Amino acid sequence: MSTQLEQDLAATFGAHDGDVVDTSALADAAARRGRRLRARAYAVRGVALVAVVAAAGAVTVSRSPGVPGPAAQASQSVGVDWTRFPPPGGWSVPGLPAVAVPADPSRIGTDPTLLHFTVDEWSVVSPYTTWRSTGGAETIEFARDGATYKVSLAKTTALLDRLLEDENRDPAGHLPTATDRGDGLFVFTSGPMQRFYYQRWQPVPGVWAQLFAEDAATADAARIKARVRLDVTLRCAAPVQLTALPAGAGLLGCETTLAGKDLPGRLLFATLWAGENTVDRAEISMMRVGLSATSAAPTLTIGGRPAAVFTDDRFRPSVEFPDVDDLRIHIAGTGTYTSPALLTIAEGIRVARAPFDPSTWADRLVT
Repeated sequence: MSTQLEQDLAATFGAHDGDVVDTSALADAAARRGRRLRARAYAVRGVALVAVVAAAGAVTVSRSPGVPGPAAQASQSVGVDWTRFPPPGGWSVPGLPAVAVPADPSRIGTDPTLLHFTVDEWSVVSPYTTWRSTGGAETIEFARDGATYKVSLAKTTALLDRLLEDENRDPAGHLPTATDRGDGLFVFTSGPMQRFYYQRWQPVPGVWAQLFAEDAATADAARIKARVRLDVTLRCAAPVQLTALPAGAGLLGCETTLAGKDLPGRLLFATLWAGENTVDRAEISMMRVGLSATSAAPTLTIGGRPAAVFTDDRFRPSVEFPDVDDLRIHIAGTGTYTSPALLTIAEGIRVARAPFDPSTWADRLVT
């Protein structure tokens, strides 16, 4: 059955170069990742690399090269899943900009604008990559050959436990059983999560790392672990800049997802969290117009842009710019962050001149 999300994605990506989206693969990926995407404030992400990266990572395309070989000819009838098979020329996800400061692993989890590690080419040779820094943990998520991986760093195992629980709870809220295979490698052997495993280690004293994988061979754990480097600092980036925040507010987190060159535009999704704590805060989410099943009808103008004030599908007060240069910006609040606080943030938003080109984004997320 085709959902509205599938239809919207098919319409968006299918219009690119006349390609056709295989929505059955999209639905499968959306189902796998839906639980962790619903926790994000995207109305569309309510299923999945969105809904969200589930949505993005699930795009499948059928292409007809000028002189197709046997594999390409076969793909014309069944579709090529670009999450498993790279396009001609390979995947190529642009990286986040490096910061010209000395590497300092002791700073991991202390600045939501930075990530203090890389996974080398694993984040590049992927259909999409997500960088996230919030809540004392830093994460890089990527995919390859139909498998997904998340490498997270934090100063305590308790923070990694929390990430693992968020990923791996079943619909009833239970955690499956994990069996220790040795060398810190744990494989889940019960419930619906049998295709998952994780590994933990200390790359340097005082820092814990965790690799969480889905649909992946356990042999990949050692390969990825060897590529985790703490000698580079990356700047988390987004297509908007926040120039006005309520009194006492600060940036709490940043998440950005970029796609390889086989998808239209580099930016897939981005989220900033700003406020006082995990309760009293605003979530500023961005995605390409057309990836959302619904969008609010404008009722006023903010900063010269059509906007809407409403309550979203998660019962949160919200302000939304439905279309800013093909970018949808949704601002939702929790706790004390009701419409007045959200309007303050909305009035101070600056959008990059090319929202889907990271090279045009501002150096600072908050001014």
